[in-house]
Amino acid sequence: MPSDMLSHMYAIPTAFVSAMFVVFGLYVVITQGVTRLSMPFLMMCVTTFAWQGTWTLLFQTDSPQIAAVLVRVGYLFILFLPTTFYHFVTEVSARRREQPYLLASYGLCVVLAGLLPGHEVIAGYRQFFFGYYPEAGPLHPLHVAQTVLLSARSAQLLIAARKAAGGEARRRLELCLASLGLYSFAAVDYAVNYGYPFYPPGVLFIALSLGLLAITIVRYHLIHPYALAATIAHEIATPLATIGMHADEIASVWTHVFDGYRMAVAHGLYADGDHGGQSERISQLAASIRREVSGTSAMVEMALASFTLDRMDRSRFVPHAVEHCVTTALERYPFRSDERARITVLPIDATLRFSGSDTLLVFVLFNLLKNAFHAIRVSGAGDITISAVAEQDFCVLRFRDTGPGIAPDVLPHIFDAFFSTKRHGSGAGMGLAFCRRATEMLGGTIECQSTRGSHTTFIVRLPAPGTPADRALREPPVRARRRLQSIRAR
Repeated sequence: MPSDMLSHMYAIPTAFVSAMFVVFGLYVVITQGVTRLSMPFLMMCVTTFAWQGTWTLLFQTDSPQIAAVLVRVGYLFILFLPTTFYHFVTEVSARRREQPYLLASYGLCVVLAGLLPGHEVIAGYRQFFFGYYPEAGPLHPLHVAQTVLLSARSAQLLIAARKAAGGEARRRLELCLASLGLYSFAAVDYAVNYGYPFYPPGVLFIALSLGLLAITIVRYHLIHPYALAATIAHEIATPLATIGMHADEIASVWTHVFDGYRMAVAHGLYADGDHGGQSERISQLAASIRREVSGTSAMVEMALASFTLDRMDRSRFVPHAVEHCVTTALERYPFRSDERARITVLPIDATLRFSGSDTLLVFVLFNLLKNAFHAIRVSGAGDITISAVAEQDFCVLRFRDTGPGIAPDVLPHIFDAFFSTKRHGSGAGMGLAFCRRATEMLGGTIECQSTRGSHTTFIVRLPAPGTPADRALREPPVRARRRLQSIRAR
């Protein structure tokens, strides 16, 4: 077979993969939108497209001068590919603390790229049976070491995130880990840079690796739940804010309108008839609408929080007053009729603080209030008592209601997702499951004690600032979970 036909044949895989990654990148961005996850994936696709496209030309050229240029142009994109994969993994595993290392890795890529015109990274090229190929320079092992370190660190992050996840999230991370394994096999191409004469198979491993990621992103909704939640929250929050604004406007003018109405009735200009009572009730509608809007907005925020719990950065946790969180929850909760009067808050030390997110604790209290009032309405009687104290390394919040209690056979399952004893349409069984996930994310626990026909008490334990439990939150998830379990067992 003529040599020019052979060179064309060896260029076919690189040309095919180059074109394929244009499709991969555009498809993910078009279907999933521009997100923190889709952009690193697009960067991987762009660098792979440019690298493989350059190799397509390199394997076909007969000109040493053109080959000298192409080997450096192609390696410009190869230098950045391991870092873009690491960037993607930091987003998948929600490890914001990797940011300094990520920036340092990109910085090293820029430095090596600046040296490409010389012979430090790429010393030139060799001619093999399939065409020209780059020859490693004295600093090329630095890029190889960078690739090995980034692959190992990416594997650590994915394994740690997989251990902390469950269900479909665990499946998605397993696919990402498999993709990383395929990607790592592409390192065999480095041997060709050092003179081993075989056709570089890395193109196939890279194609399979990023193809698997594309499937994971689209088919297994790696991005979709977060993007969908954010979209729904935005679409609902905007009309809710408008309704609240209109309610405020009604409240501001209704007093003047009602004063004019009463003057008209007093001077005989209008016969009140049976409408007096209805007119007085209208003045209460604006406040009721505002309460409903505030409560619904909080529920929307809570739904969004449930999607993003696994991506929360614990390193940003700060101390919050428990008393303030309880007050905020009671101010924002959309109470019905006499519900607020059923709640007693025992005195809480103003200095009692926990380390974490005040928003999450407010949402936990929202769910406990909603469940307690549902039980009280069913039984027709009951009251709620909220208290909080410090116990060793933890703030302990107790939420007690004197409703009907929980049956012994039901109690072990109340924190299970989608488990509900409410009639169809009254609840999806996600409220208490959210409470458990939220308290665990905060490094704490939630448990329930109940006596049928007497009472139910939820006990929430959260780490106090500066304690060993608080410091454990800053550690990697698996190690943090083990340390917290050890601290609670004391």
